[in-house]
Amino acid sequence: MNRSRAILVTIITGLLAVAAPILFALHIADQQGKNIEKNRVLSFAREALSRSDRAADQIYEGIDRLSSAPDPCSPSQLFLMRDIDLSSSQIQAIGWVSNNILKCSSLGASGTMQIDLGDPDVVTTTGSRLRTNVTFPFAKDSAFTVVERNGYAAIIHKDLPIDVVTESSDISIATVTPENRKVRSLRGHINVEWMSRLGELQEVTFVEQQYVVAVVRSKRYATAVIAALPIHYLRAQTREAALILVPTGLAAGAVLIWAILYVVRLQMALPTLLKVALRRKELFLVYQPIVDLRSGRWIGAEALVRWRRPSGELVRPDLFIQVAEDTGYIQKVTEQVIEIAARDASNIFRKFPYFHIGINLAAADLQSHHTIELLEDLMRETSASDGNILIEATERGFMNTTIAQEIMRKIRAKGIRIAIDDFGTGYSSLSYLESFELDYLKIDKSFVDKIGTEAATSQVVPHIIEMAKDLQLEMIAEGVETEAQARYLRDSGVQFAQGWLFSKPLPYSELQSKLRDLDDSLSGSHPARSSPVAPGQAL
Repeated sequence: MNRSRAILVTIITGLLAVAAPILFALHIADQQGKNIEKNRVLSFAREALSRSDRAADQIYEGIDRLSSAPDPCSPSQLFLMRDIDLSSSQIQAIGWVSNNILKCSSLGASGTMQIDLGDPDVVTTTGSRLRTNVTFPFAKDSAFTVVERNGYAAIIHKDLPIDVVTESSDISIATVTPENRKVRSLRGHINVEWMSRLGELQEVTFVEQQYVVAVVRSKRYATAVIAALPIHYLRAQTREAALILVPTGLAAGAVLIWAILYVVRLQMALPTLLKVALRRKELFLVYQPIVDLRSGRWIGAEALVRWRRPSGELVRPDLFIQVAEDTGYIQKVTEQVIEIAARDASNIFRKFPYFHIGINLAAADLQSHHTIELLEDLMRETSASDGNILIEATERGFMNTTIAQEIMRKIRAKGIRIAIDDFGTGYSSLSYLESFELDYLKIDKSFVDKIGTEAATSQVVPHIIEMAKDLQLEMIAEGVETEAQARYLRDSGVQFAQGWLFSKPLPYSELQSKLRDLDDSLSGSHPARSSPVAPGQAL
């Protein structure tokens, strides 16, 4: 990526890094505001419904007490009516109705007060007859609801259920008969069509027509309550939540920008730093031992390149190797790796003739005849025999098959063995195995990790092993970390393995010391050569 493009990507990413947390914070603030207002309006609706249910309980309890008398307007019944009236917190009066005429009540005896109530507005499925807007001569400025059943009727103030205490003067609230959506009591603006949102539910909240709405239905009576708050309350809650959440989003965005700028600056600086590192010889090698799974002997080691800057900081290989490939420095890196390996291993093969050193080659290395010259120098300076040097190449290195095949053929002609690395993680793996002369197949750590698990890829390893056997390739399993993995691989016919179960990557001096100690402990059973000396030779 060139500098101008990198800057553009950084700017866009930075803007997204700032915008994303803020937008997320605003979204959370909006959701939080909605939840607060929905819960608030729902509490109003529930309270109104509770008042309505309590009134209904007292109404029907009073009616039930009166229903058994043969003479509805007898002195004893009038006395009972007054007792029900006085003991009730919800009922204003209770009496007997015949042909829509209130014949007698707790307000007066028959003959002294007969009032025409008019036809009922609603007749419920349970037989209750509701008059929702009745006025009386003695209270002309007030409206009442009259609930009649079995000839007896209770009178309550029309607005009693919706007379809930709220801190919001502009809340709208209504009681409704669900069967016909007739409004029985109302304060403010209510759209009865909001009842349709209830469906078969007991309660529902939603935002519609500039209102936050709650609809609740009684479980015992033919009553529902609708409550609504204007949307400006929601906006106020959203603003309040945003004042808390947006600064948090800004802080998160700032942290993301800093991280992005740091990574981009590092990426843009790495090519220059790597160029200087190659000139200053800042690269070094550590060696990951390769173990014979049957004997436990260390029969080789993979040379792994590392970079330590003058400040002591270690740069991760996955960072600088990619940069080296992108900038064309990778062949210089390989050249230094071979140079360091030649210096480190100058006498190792004389002391441990069965041992081999593995060198990783990049895709560009397999396109250049200079690689053959470098490997020749390595063999000469280390006095290597056939099989002492192993090169490892990933599938990407085989993309230009014509040149790669020629380079690899010449490399093998010099007694250097070849392994395909990271097998199964790239493309067209099987075609590479069939097209190239190879000695080893390395089973990638990502597959080894799945051994003994329920992961879908856990079944890949057995197929890779059988394929390698059919092609008469030796196998090295990477990243072995448990005894169970090692046992499975050994029992499945895998010859070699590397990983932290056996050893971490070691500096050369420590590798040499360990080899001497292991050699002494296993003395008396030196194989003539434990790494392959010829294609297909069994170990």
